Amino acid sequence: MNKIAVLGGLLSVGLMVASEPLEGQDATNRGEEIVREVERRSQGYGDMEASLVMRILEGDRERIREMHVRGLESEGGNRTRMTLERPADMAGTEFLSALESGGERHQWIYLPAARRVRRIGGARASDSFLGSHFTYDDMTPPQIEGFTYRWIRDEEISGQPGAVVERTSLDDRAEYPRQILWIDAERYVLRHIEFFTSEGEHRRSLDLEQYLEIGGFWLAGRMTMVDLEDSARTILEWSDMRVGVGLNARDFEPSRLGR
Repeated sequence: MNKIAVLGGLLSVGLMVASEPLEGQDATNRGEEIVREVERRSQGYGDMEASLVMRILEGDRERIREMHVRGLESEGGNRTRMTLERPADMAGTEFLSALESGGERHQWIYLPAARRVRRIGGARASDSFLGSHFTYDDMTPPQIEGFTYRWIRDEEISGQPGAVVERTSLDDRAEYPRQILWIDAERYVLRHIEFFTSEGEHRRSLDLEQYLEIGGFWLAGRMTMVDLEDSARTILEWSDMRVGVGLNARDFEPSRLGR
């Protein structure tokens, strides 16, 4: 799903990638075409739910969060709702993200101790999500129109044909304005992303692995975000994924958080 594009995987079916740009294409057009194909192939799941274990690894310390995730795709946009179940002191915490069809992004969080729903403003987009190495910004996928694209090269990825594409944010406030994507061109799924700061420093890397076909969609069963400054990492492990489970827009209203 496009949401599961950063959280779980993208459907991929085969746009062929040649060793040179196709006739009439330049690197910019080809890069955008590749990414648009990934998005196109990720649409149509309707709704989904899954279990998610988040493992935060820092040196010898490991912290674990377990949660239930629900997602909805509609004409008005995509929604994702995450409900923490463990550890006990965080149980009941909920996070809701919305990507509107017009490109607007909204996020809310419910904290049981405060018993209220709070809107997450843009100033907090780069804050850590639940103490992990993912940020709030990572929890809602970007609109394709928010970036420019450049095809860099074709490159074999785990024995399969692939493409390397650079995307550059049009938002001058972005914490990681430049990103390099490795895309499996056999199934058309993301396999690796490198994140660069505005100073050009490669700060983080994301690996997407263990893809499974669920209901006709390819979903990444394991995602690992690595902080290159100290090698600390957060691993997301998905299980019990199901699509078409009968969710509706009411399940994703901010007023429903905490209920």
